[in-house]
Parts: sequence; structure tokens; C-alpha cells
Amino acid sequence: MKFKFTDYHVHTAKWSTDIDRNGPYFEDYIKLAEIHEINVCFLDHFELYSIEEDKTNPFSDGNIDNYLEEIDELKETYDFIFSGLEVEYYRDREIELLEFMDDYNRELDFIGGTIHEWIPGYPITTREKLLKLLDIKEIKTIIDEYFETCEMMVNSKIFKNICHIDTIFRYINENDIKPTKDCNISEERVLELGRMCIKNNLRIEYNISGERFPIGRPFPSKAIITQLVKEGGKYFVGSDSHSLNYFEKQIPKVKDAYKYLNSIRNHLSDK
Repeated sequence: MKFKFTDYHVHTAKWSTDIDRNGPYFEDYIKLAEIHEINVCFLDHFELYSIEEDKTNPFSDGNIDNYLEEIDELKETYDFIFSGLEVEYYRDREIELLEFMDDYNRELDFIGGTIHEWIPGYPITTREKLLKLLDIKEIKTIIDEYFETCEMMVNSKIFKNICHIDTIFRYINENDIKPTKDCNISEERVLELGRMCIKNNLRIEYNISGERFPIGRPFPSKAIITQLVKEGGKYFVGSDSHSLNYFEKQIPKVKDAYKYLNSIRNHLSDK
């Protein structure tokens, strides 16, 4: 690493399907990262169902090798960038995911396991699709299924790094789609999921993107990540950037997050 801190979670227009085609490319991030002295890891979405069923998906037809080749060429000039993927977990695709990890774990610098959807076509990180899911499932069921699927992902040990462990609350919160009284939305529930990550020796993302959504806080909350670090949790910080303006604004916050979390870890080691 050339610089002290790393943003482990940025998306590009060419390789992530949830960004406008006029959005940022590798080189756009690199220019800003160099100016602001931060390492950057490209963590574009890799979703098996979409890749198989949608020929417009940038990773269809084995294009992952092109993705790696593009980044490798840039690495020859820039020593502060990393190749990565945000890989969607599906409980019924564990064998394929394990095979993928066997094939590409050494080819990529960083892989983050993630859950945006457990029913293909109904990502809970898109408000419109979440509302459609709420037409067929109760809000309590959706929340419970999310955490059950997260537990499966963590206990599968397919991934060494887990992204935004409580992103289910991006839109389901008191500021937007209000949970019903029978819903378990306690921080204790998130804390227990984080403890499962610690037990399985997985790194937990402190994803600061939640501040731009109705939840208005990082994933997980500052209180939860603080407690998990105190309990020995390993972590990485990501801005989850989908635009250059957002990325540049988040760089100081990414650095501050590391300084804060590192101070907790260092304090514990001094005891």
C-alpha cells in the first residue's frame, strides 16, 4: 500500500449495473485518490443470477478476466489501487460460490461477501424493489429472512470479508418505511451477527454510505462497530461510492473512521 488508508468499496460505471453509464471509471477514481492520498479498492458487483440471465451484465460471457486485465494494466502505473469484487451470496449457490473463490481468490486482491437480495429480482437496497417485495411478504418476514441469510453467509466461511452487515435498514427505519411493532430491529441483533463474524475470523465492513440514505448512519452503527472492535473484531472501511463527487467528499470521513477504529484497537493493545 502506498498510502496509510484504504477505501475498500467503490463502484465503476463500466462494471457495476447500478451506476449510470456516464458515471466514474477506474481512471476517474485514481486521479482523485492520488490527489487525496488514499488507496482505493474497486469492488464492483458480481451477482451470479444477473450474470447468467442478463446478457447486458458487464460480467456475462466470462468478462471477469477482462475486468482483471484492465485493473492489472493500471497497476503497472499506480501502486495504490486494488482489484476486488462485491460478490452476492445466495444460499442455494454455495457450491458455485466456493468454486468461484477457488478460481479467483488469488487473482483478486479483495473479495467482499454481500447480501442485497435473497430472492433474485428483489434487492432490499433499492427502495422501489423493496416496496414490491413488501407486496408479497410482511416486513417482519423480510427482516428475519435477511438476518437468517446473513447468518448462513457468515457461517459458510466462503468469504473472509463481509460488507454492510445491516443494510436491511437502509430504507426500513423510523425515517422511511416504518417497521411494525413485531419486528426485531434491535442493535443487539446486529451485534450478534457481528459476533458471528468475529467467531469465524471474518473482517467486518464499516460502511459509511448509510448517511446518504434515510437511515442516516453507517452500516453498522458507530456504537456497534465500536463494541465489535473492543471484542476483537477485524474491520475495513468503505465509502460505497457510486459517483466521483460522493467519493471525494467521503475521503476525509474514511480516514477519520480508520483513525477512530485504530485508536480503539491500539488502546486495547496497550492494556
